[in-house]
Amino acid sequence: MSRFDLSVLRGELLQTHHRGRIERMLELGRLARNDREALLVIDTFARGDVYERRLALYAQHTLRDGERLLAFMADASRSLRSLAFELVPLVCDDTQALEALKMAFSLRRERKILVALAGSGRRHVVDGYLDWLAEQPGLQDFADLVSLGSPEGIRRHLERAQARPSRTFWSRLAQHAPDTLGRLLIERLRAVPGEPDPVTRQRIEAHAPRLARRAPDVALVLFELLFSRGIFSRVADLVALAALRPEATLALIERYEGLQVPGAPFARGAAAFGVDVLGRLVRREPGLLGSAEKLVKVLSEEQLAAVVEAWSDVAERHPAWGTPLLKRFQDPARRLAVWERWSIATRGSDGVIPVDVVAELPVELQEREARRHLGEVVALETRPGERIRHVRFLPWEEASVALRAYLGHPEGAMRGAALSALLAIPGYRPEEETLAGKALGMVLARKNEQDPVRHTMLLALCTWPRAVWRPEHTAGIGQILRDALDAGDLSHGTAQAAETLLRRTFRLDPAWGAGWLGTLLKERGTLHDARIGLHLSDDEVRAAATVLLGVAKAWSSRERVPQLLALGESLGERLPLVTGLPDLLAKAARITAWGSIALSVYLLFRRFDRARYEADLAEVLGRWLDKGWVAEVLTLAASVDKPGRRQPPLPAALEGALERICRGEGRNEHAVQALSILSARAPAVFQRLVPELLEKDESIICIPAVCRYLHLRRQDLLGPFLEIRTMRGRFATGETAWVIPFERGFHRWTPPQNVSFSRSVTAVMSDADRDIPTVWRFLTLLSALDSAPMDALAALADDARPAVQERAIRVMARCDQGQCLPTLLRCLEDGRARIAIYGLRRALKDVLPRETLRLLCGVPMAKVTVAKEVVRLIGTLRLEAAYEHLVHLDGTTLHRDVRIALLRALWDHLDREPTWGVFERAVTGIDWLMASRLGDIPADRLTRQADQRLSALLARVLARPEPEARIDLLLRAWSLSVSDPERTFLAAVAARLVSVYDDEVRAAVTAILQRCAEDDVARLPGLLRVALSDARCLHVAVSALVSVNVKGRAVWIALARAAEAVLADDPRWSALRVRCAAAAMAGQEFAEWLAALGEQGGLSADALEACRSAIDALPAMELAPLLDRLRRSVSPEARRVAVWALVRDAGPERGWTPERLEQLAALQTDPSPFVAGAALSVFPPREMVLAHANERRRRDPAASPPG
Repeated sequence: MSRFDLSVLRGELLQTHHRGRIERMLELGRLARNDREALLVIDTFARGDVYERRLALYAQHTLRDGERLLAFMADASRSLRSLAFELVPLVCDDTQALEALKMAFSLRRERKILVALAGSGRRHVVDGYLDWLAEQPGLQDFADLVSLGSPEGIRRHLERAQARPSRTFWSRLAQHAPDTLGRLLIERLRAVPGEPDPVTRQRIEAHAPRLARRAPDVALVLFELLFSRGIFSRVADLVALAALRPEATLALIERYEGLQVPGAPFARGAAAFGVDVLGRLVRREPGLLGSAEKLVKVLSEEQLAAVVEAWSDVAERHPAWGTPLLKRFQDPARRLAVWERWSIATRGSDGVIPVDVVAELPVELQEREARRHLGEVVALETRPGERIRHVRFLPWEEASVALRAYLGHPEGAMRGAALSALLAIPGYRPEEETLAGKALGMVLARKNEQDPVRHTMLLALCTWPRAVWRPEHTAGIGQILRDALDAGDLSHGTAQAAETLLRRTFRLDPAWGAGWLGTLLKERGTLHDARIGLHLSDDEVRAAATVLLGVAKAWSSRERVPQLLALGESLGERLPLVTGLPDLLAKAARITAWGSIALSVYLLFRRFDRARYEADLAEVLGRWLDKGWVAEVLTLAASVDKPGRRQPPLPAALEGALERICRGEGRNEHAVQALSILSARAPAVFQRLVPELLEKDESIICIPAVCRYLHLRRQDLLGPFLEIRTMRGRFATGETAWVIPFERGFHRWTPPQNVSFSRSVTAVMSDADRDIPTVWRFLTLLSALDSAPMDALAALADDARPAVQERAIRVMARCDQGQCLPTLLRCLEDGRARIAIYGLRRALKDVLPRETLRLLCGVPMAKVTVAKEVVRLIGTLRLEAAYEHLVHLDGTTLHRDVRIALLRALWDHLDREPTWGVFERAVTGIDWLMASRLGDIPADRLTRQADQRLSALLARVLARPEPEARIDLLLRAWSLSVSDPERTFLAAVAARLVSVYDDEVRAAVTAILQRCAEDDVARLPGLLRVALSDARCLHVAVSALVSVNVKGRAVWIALARAAEAVLADDPRWSALRVRCAAAAMAGQEFAEWLAALGEQGGLSADALEACRSAIDALPAMELAPLLDRLRRSVSPEARRVAVWALVRDAGPERGWTPERLEQLAALQTDPSPFVAGAALSVFPPREMVLAHANERRRRDPAASPPG
């Protein structure tokens, strides 16, 4: 070993830091590929202590010797075993990786390796492991790993996986092979004519969203199958599917006429559609494209024309959808017709349409709506303040006449409302150039108005768009400003409105605007908002640059720095366009006495004038530090330079300023912050600076950033700080000795450092006067030291302080090499067992199964807590002997909690006959709680035979006399993954429909809904007939039945129909019949059914109440046919329901059309007071009723209004 002296190498490694050790071992690993001496060094380290073995393991990153890596998988150190498993995909060839997987199998550590191999493109290795795993007997979770294989491997093992699938199998298949999952679900669906089994149903519900996103073509086939069978529970997933396959999704939707798709699935991709597709979508359901406002922004003119054309065809059904499209009609007559329908649908119950909605209409339609509100809407005749708001949509002259009485009103509030409406008119008619002059003239003529009215007028002018204002308006605006300033009652609010008006019109004549800014500042003492740039385009900024500079100079001369900053902020990236403004800002920052102002200026430069910022930074920072503005330097350095967490390196000037702070300028807290910033944004400076600072003042170790850096990066500097000692310096007084509490990651330290620190930690823990939380903290630190002796920790198992003893026993399992395992086992023999047992799982995690079983079998089972955990741990072992031991325990006398743990431990052995014997005895035993625990068995990974047996056992639990056992299982029955091929469990669930416990009945109905298929519907009538004798039970069952979206699944519809048929035998249950029928039937069918029921005298008072609720729940599109049928019924009760249907049909966004008013009039003159009285209590807007009555009299002079 002439070239590698081990003692010298070890010394070098001890003297350097962790990163240096890694780099040295990586280099050694590279050499060892062709150098036997280097390889011998690595092998020597591999036989050393945990520190040297870790170094040898690091060398595997470059040595890549799989055989040597495999040896580490049985290492005594848990951390080294974990690292070895992580290195398998990198180091091992295919044969070695397969061997590593076999070794990991017994320790249940194979899954992470498999995922890493699959992620690195080595799925063929996974395939080989699956082939080997398929030959292992008694394996329960084989299916969980199949999806990690290659496509060929998945195909090869799919049949076996399906024989015993699990939730994990399905979830991983959805993640790694969604197309395969989709095809499997399709096959399962096609294997049956209607509803699939409960397990398939659960898998569809769980994974359909992912299929829609990851396998859209397969998802289309799956959804087609579901919809064709009346299963609409996954309609919401069409939103994701439409984003990937829009035309195919639309075709799917079009094939099912009544399909209601939530949301706007085609909104995002609307611009990519052709005019034909857009027309089809709008004619089907405009909401599928989202809001019309967004479409106007993204569609081309040709596309918008197609949308407008299609909307006009369906405006009768969807009148309120396309408000912004009314401006797009080319045919005035057609637009007028659509508007008339839109107007009716948009009106509120009093006939009023909000002003902001009317504002979206074309000008001529705005005028029509304004005249209607002023002259026709009866409700507004007593509300002049609300009525005159609509005057703003009239031409100026017409509006002036309409407002004449209010413009001279004695109340200022009313005058203000009238003026606000009149002055808003130019904003709605920018093309009429004379209107602005008229409006300004009116404001000038009212210069003596009281301040609230003046405020209202100025606010109205501020709402005008840019297109209204012209340069010739500046004189009038100036006079308005002068009049406002001359008013003795000018308020702050009005002054702000005047300032806003000036900012919005500044661009008309920058020189004029600059003069008025100075006037406002002079006479009012301040500007509320100097952000002039927000109202200027780039060209306008260039044109006004000289004037803006003049304004800025005036402000600068008066030290109006906040206004200067606001001006600069409003210009943003255009700041350099105003030549000289950055100089004024820099001057203000230079002469100001306030660090916050200087900071604001340079934050502004950093965003919008980077060149100046970088050029001035060094001189500025020096000046700030000379003035003692340390906080400002730190704020500038810590501020975000760009969005996101990753920030660019600090400029050199800032690095230097922070270094000055670290070296003594500023207070201690400033140094702490500066070092923290340097560690994140200037690591090179930080790494150079820390050793220098430590050499001058070791108390700097107290700063968290420094402590963390030494712990994680510069372990070679740690030596002086591992012992308990006093230190004196800038950050420590030297009065107290203490231990620096380093945290985690001690594998980076050398063994001497571990030992040294452990002595300090032990001293703290041994101090009887030390507070308990501190001792607890240091207990955790000691257990994390991987190269330190654990004798002190083990000794604390006998500590006299109960809190210390208990915490010590709890952390013993964390020891990296299991040093405290004997102590834990000894603790199991006495009263400490209740604590020690919970640490045992972690301590035994990577111990070989046979050794683990040997240790566990020797643990005393007298204490329940200990026995439970022992049984659980044995249940995790992949050993035949472990299973035999569990079966043996069943024959002994066990506490109930231990026996429950035994049931849990047998979950992985459902293919073994003795397991079912244990479960059978639990079901038939006297303890109902034991029986109920069978419902906890994860009902996946079941063979068909195991599924049948578990279903039968669960059915027997439901037959027990204790309601707690039954209800506990029923509450979970809907989600149990048993397919129940013999329907044994479902029959037992159905039998619980008749119960004196409401919770039991409700849970049974929920389970039936989720588990039943078409063939199971026949069971319901007989059970409901039995329940007819118990009114409460019947009501609970029916309420639970109709609480779901019955129309979402065909089988639910069949159940509701079956329930309605049973209830038909007794007229007392007519209300329940109505609820079932409404849940199952579409509008036309429900109408025929209701009419027939009414004509048979079956619509009792309770039934009518149920009808009202049913009407409120019906889709709007189903109301018209239902109303038409019911109002023709000979039954007064049915016609009474028609009244409610009519009110609902005329609701928001539908309105009182002439046809609906005609229907209402007919119902109001119904010969039955029962109908007419209800109809006469319905009040559409009065003007619409009067207009309709007049039209009827015109057509038929003999007609008279109702009542």
